[in-house]
Amino acid sequence: MNNNKKINILFVLPNFDTGGSEKLVVDLVEHLNKDQFSPVICVFFSGIYAKRIKDLGIPFYVVHQDGKIKGKIAIVQFLNSIIRQHKINVVNTHHTSSLLQGLLSFKLFNRTKLIHTEHTRLENHSNITPNLIRVQIIFLKFVDAALGISQGVCDYFRDVLKVPEKKIIKILNGVDIERFKLSKDEAQGKRIEYRQDLRLSNEEIVIGLFANFRKQKNHELLLKAIKLLKGRGINNIKVVLAGDGEERQNIDKLIIELGLASCVLFLGMRQDIPELMNMIDIYCLPSFFEGLPFSLMEAMATGLSCVATNVEGNNEIVRNQQNGILVESNNVEELANALQKLSMDKTLRETLGRQAALDIRELTFENMIRKYEELFVRYGNR
Repeated sequence: MNNNKKINILFVLPNFDTGGSEKLVVDLVEHLNKDQFSPVICVFFSGIYAKRIKDLGIPFYVVHQDGKIKGKIAIVQFLNSIIRQHKINVVNTHHTSSLLQGLLSFKLFNRTKLIHTEHTRLENHSNITPNLIRVQIIFLKFVDAALGISQGVCDYFRDVLKVPEKKIIKILNGVDIERFKLSKDEAQGKRIEYRQDLRLSNEEIVIGLFANFRKQKNHELLLKAIKLLKGRGINNIKVVLAGDGEERQNIDKLIIELGLASCVLFLGMRQDIPELMNMIDIYCLPSFFEGLPFSLMEAMATGLSCVATNVEGNNEIVRNQQNGILVESNNVEELANALQKLSMDKTLRETLGRQAALDIRELTFENMIRKYEELFVRYGNR
C-alpha cells in the first residue's frame, strides 16, 4: 500500500519529439495533481520536448546519449537505477520498444505496477514484424493493465494481442478546449497578424496540416489534391505545413515536381498551434492510419471545418457531412473534391466547424486528466 504518500510514476517512451504520445505524456506530467503524484520521464532518445520538461523541474533521463548506444544489460541497469532512486510505484510504457526493453527492469528486478499504452495498431508500422507482434503478445501477459487511447486500439489489444478484457482500459485523448477557442476579437486579431507575417491575404483559402513528416501522415496525398485543384483553375488556395521528420526532404522534392512551390509554406516545428489553427480556414489530415489524433481534435476545438481520411481514429471523432468530411484513404480525387467543396462554400465551412466545436467538448482535457489520476491511484496504492 502507498497510503498518504505521493505516487511516483515513471513514463517511458522511445523518443521525445512532437508526436501524439509525447504530447500526451508532457500534458500529463504538467497537469497531474502535484500533491498526489510525482512524475519522472525516461526516453530512449531525446527530442524537442526535453527543454520544456527540464524547465518544469521534472526528473528527465535519456537512455542513449551523445551518440552512444547502450547494450541490453546496461539498459536494464540504467532503468533499475531510476526505479530505485525515485522509488517508482507505477511505470507507464508507451509503444512496443519501451515495453520490450524495459520489462525485465519493471517486473523481474523490481515489483512495480506496469501499465502499457499503445496509440495505434502495431501492424500499421513498417518496422513492426509478425515476430515482434508475437513477442509483444507474450510480454503483455506480464503487464497489470493495457491502455488504449481509442476504441480501435482497445479492440486491437483484445482481438489481436490477446489481452484479457479485464486488463484493458480505455482513456480517450482529450483536448484543452479553452486553449484553442479564442474570443472572437482575439481570433480575428491572430488571424490578421499571422497572415500578415506569412504574407497571406485574407481572401486566400488556407489549408493546414500540422503533423510530423512521416509516411503515416500522407502529406503527399494533400499535395497531389492541391495540384488537381490548380488544374481545375482554383488558384486561391495556400497550404501551411508545420512539423518536421524523415519525410521532409521527399515532400520538398514532390512540391517542386508538382509545381507547388508558390502555394506551400513550411513552418518547421511550432509550439503556437492554437494561433496557427485560428489563422487557417480548413484543416486536413490525410493519414493512412491514426490512434486518436490530437491535431484533428485541436482543429475541431478551434471550430474549423476538417477533412480527414476515413480510417480508424479519424472516424471515431469525425461524423461525415455532420461535423467534418471523411474521404477514402489515399484517394486523391475524393480529397480534392472535398477541399474544393469547402473552399467554395463559406457557409458549409462555418456549419461544420460549429458542430465540430460542440462535439469535441465530449473529449475534454480535464476529463482525460481525471481518468489518468484515478488510474494511477488505483495501481499506485496496490
